[in-house]
Amino acid sequence: MNARIDALRARALRSSRTSDPEAGALKEESLATTEGEPAVMREAKAFAHYCRHRTIVIHPGELIVGSQSCLEYDPVEITVPQIFGRQLFACPWEVSEEVGRLFREGLLNGAGNHTTMDYQTIFAVGFEGLIEKIDERMSRLPDGDPDVDEKRHFLQALQIVAAGYVDFCRRHADCALALAREEEDEERSRELETIAAHCHRVPARPPTSFREACQAIWFCFFFLPDAPGRVDQYLYPFYQQDLDRGTITPNDARELLSCLWIRYFEFAGAQAAVSAHQHLTLGGVQPDGSDASNALTYLCLDVTETLQLQRPQVGLRWNADTPPELLERAVRALRNRSGNPDFCNDEQIVPALVHVGVAPEDARDFSLSGCHEVIVTGKAQMGSVEGFINMPKLLRLALGLEPELGPGADLESIDTEEKLWEALEDAMEFVAEGAHQASLARDARAAAEPGGNLAASLVVSDCIENGRGYTQGGARYNFCNWDIIGIANLVDSLVVIRRFVFASGMLKMVELAEMMRRNWSCSETLRQQAVNRYPHFGNDLEEVDEMAVRLIETFSAILKKRTPFRGGEYILGTTAGGENMHVEFGRVTGATPDGRRDGEPLADSLGAAQGRDRQGVTALLNSVARLPHSLLPTATTLNVKLDPHLIADETGVAKIAALIRGHFLAGGQQCQFNLVDREMLLEAKRNPEQYGDLMVRVAGYSAPFTSLWEDLQDEIIARTGHAVA
Repeated sequence: MNARIDALRARALRSSRTSDPEAGALKEESLATTEGEPAVMREAKAFAHYCRHRTIVIHPGELIVGSQSCLEYDPVEITVPQIFGRQLFACPWEVSEEVGRLFREGLLNGAGNHTTMDYQTIFAVGFEGLIEKIDERMSRLPDGDPDVDEKRHFLQALQIVAAGYVDFCRRHADCALALAREEEDEERSRELETIAAHCHRVPARPPTSFREACQAIWFCFFFLPDAPGRVDQYLYPFYQQDLDRGTITPNDARELLSCLWIRYFEFAGAQAAVSAHQHLTLGGVQPDGSDASNALTYLCLDVTETLQLQRPQVGLRWNADTPPELLERAVRALRNRSGNPDFCNDEQIVPALVHVGVAPEDARDFSLSGCHEVIVTGKAQMGSVEGFINMPKLLRLALGLEPELGPGADLESIDTEEKLWEALEDAMEFVAEGAHQASLARDARAAAEPGGNLAASLVVSDCIENGRGYTQGGARYNFCNWDIIGIANLVDSLVVIRRFVFASGMLKMVELAEMMRRNWSCSETLRQQAVNRYPHFGNDLEEVDEMAVRLIETFSAILKKRTPFRGGEYILGTTAGGENMHVEFGRVTGATPDGRRDGEPLADSLGAAQGRDRQGVTALLNSVARLPHSLLPTATTLNVKLDPHLIADETGVAKIAALIRGHFLAGGQQCQFNLVDREMLLEAKRNPEQYGDLMVRVAGYSAPFTSLWEDLQDEIIARTGHAVA
């Protein structure tokens, strides 16, 4: 890092984000002048008014500009960052009493939403090109269309939004020129003049250089701040062009990328511990399926390793033609202890997307968001997690252990495994319908927003052509994703029931259910047998892995009987998310047959339950690779805890790279690593003031270990640590 980047990084680590002091007043000021106009026009004009009057801020030393007026820098380093709050288990939108009960009882829980924009189109035509595109679309509106006025107002609103944002970006040019005139340092004055030229051009028009492209990509993110998309792909043509012209060097590019990374980090403020606010994607494939990695991919990994920031969260897309040296370079970056990068497999994700109807060339352009939600970049409303489903509680429901939700099956009649499956499938049908009704209510509410999210509608493909908003079904692809939590616990529980009840006849279903009601009290010997003598998922055991396959296939088929509000179909993921649903669902879930006690966490990812993977990391990866990943096209994570000494030398780096490649060739979809040991975590818990920079992978995100709730810390400590032979 040079002196500029050192200073910007240090300042970012003191950043805090407060409420915007101008947003409310400026919006009300606009709304007061537009009474009687269509709601969508009023919303657009309020946004444009805000863009034209909000405070413009350019801080000393910046090369990429665009800051919230609500971003502050404290004079000293801030206190411990905070992760998201605890879950309240109440549906935050209006639903029926029956569906609301599913939320209150911890069978369902809501989740966030993530988006990406069509960077390629914006880089090709700019916001002014989007305005022209809207003009052309309006010229084709048929007079006889019953929705013609609604569509015209929607399209006009998008133009107002685009024009307002162009003015906002160009106001940075005016600010930079004013600062340049006052600047005594000649070099900084020239920098500000260059910044002004960039802000005058982008994103109104396409960038013409790498420096302009870096400013454009930040202004685009600032417009719709969520997932930055495939940064190395958007920027590479400008990088190579400027290298050929001799107008930039790799070190120049590294400095600009560092400025961009720092902007991503401080957008949420340093007090935001969760890394998933900005999930950036590297590598992958071209539209024709060939490897897309390039020189900028390596530079981005250099910056990620050097800055040691948990945001942006960086994901590397791997394919069969990914250069081995790139994979090893990415593994080497794990030494920075930020938890970056995570790894995902094009060879599984692309076919899974095609399987649900995505065109191959669009599927190959997927990117990551949030805690590892897969999105068809700039073309889909599918990065949203509608919510989470508590899978072990489905079994408790079937066994009559959730009286608030129903009596469950007649346990006396369950004398075969197939009858147990029938009872479980009945519970799945009941909860799937509840999830469906919750989705319909949530998505109808989102669609009722004027313009269906105008910002996203402007920059996501096909909303303009369809004349419908992003949340109204206007995007090219529309899917609803529910994440199923605790798969390993449910699988292990079914295996234990098979052993206790159907294979040995040691217990009747009624007796086992009573043990669950009593939280295993007076049954510790049997609980230990369930924990230590019976097989568990994550140990490369065909019997158990087949059970997991059947569970996912069964529940997927049940959910797909229903059609979401925006069309498309329901798809499954397994990520516990920043909501930490493996812990939160666990604390409201009673005892389960796998030996888990009331309140204990569920499995933290698609892998084994904590401490149950006892045959080594290869066995764990083999079990996960057997799962039907074609049914899990988004939001799937696998947490792997490895001995931190492995990456101390190049031999260890090569071993981890080979482990990732082998897992992906075998059929795995995603993996991410905690390179910490149990003793280190225990010491950090005892002396948190000495371990403020210790980062850990939690669910689909990284966070400082000391920022986590105590029960979440304990859950991470309980995960199995592996070595690699």
